[in-house]
Amino acid sequence: MNVIIFEDEKLNADRLIQLLEALVPRLNVLKVIESIDEGKKWLATNGADADLAFMDIQLSDGNCFELFQQTEVRMPVIFTTAYDKFALQAFKVHSIDYLMKPIDKTELERALQKFSYFKPQANPVLDLSRIAEAFYRQENTRFIGRANNQIVYVKSKDIACIYYADGITKAITHAGKKVPLDYSLDQMDKLLNKTLFFRINRKMIVCIDAIVKINSYYNSRLILQLNPEMELDTVVSRERVGLFKSWLEGRETTVL
Repeated sequence: MNVIIFEDEKLNADRLIQLLEALVPRLNVLKVIESIDEGKKWLATNGADADLAFMDIQLSDGNCFELFQQTEVRMPVIFTTAYDKFALQAFKVHSIDYLMKPIDKTELERALQKFSYFKPQANPVLDLSRIAEAFYRQENTRFIGRANNQIVYVKSKDIACIYYADGITKAITHAGKKVPLDYSLDQMDKLLNKTLFFRINRKMIVCIDAIVKINSYYNSRLILQLNPEMELDTVVSRERVGLFKSWLEGRETTVL
């Protein structure tokens, strides 16, 4: 089997190859591609050589959907991703399967079995427009609020954290701008991408890209250092520490 891997983290790529070598008798990894630019060039000249692609969504210079804007992909794809179920529902329609990181050997074996089952449907052209649409729609979701009798808004991808204080929900952007929101913290918790945002306590939701450092704190809790810095409580409550660690690992964090 000729396989192409799109992955910019060497440890992730090496682990995937190790797992594949244990499951696929005649495995030939054609190349490990780390960037969108490299992927476009390779697909343009060698795309027909691969039987199957394993594709991480976020590569070093952008997300993988950019590949399909200029290059026709005629191979089945198994996504390797940490993205939540909202986007993954679209992946199920247009790809062989998806694997949540860290990749589990049993799940990988099932995905390969699905690939073998669908293989007779040779070389379909993948229409990833719906996947890309879902991805971009979620990344660019806008939340509105009011400040000085004016309507303001903030995109989800620009939010570093959200907190509730003095009866107001506010978002702080990665640039340090404060935006009052017309939503409760509970509503924001439901609307935001669970892969990128986590509610650390009753009064704050943080974005993973805003976390600079994580330290142990008294009473079995954790305290976060964020960028931009916060004057408010950035402590992960004791009852949420386990869920927080699972979230950091990219695993599903369902509160019962």
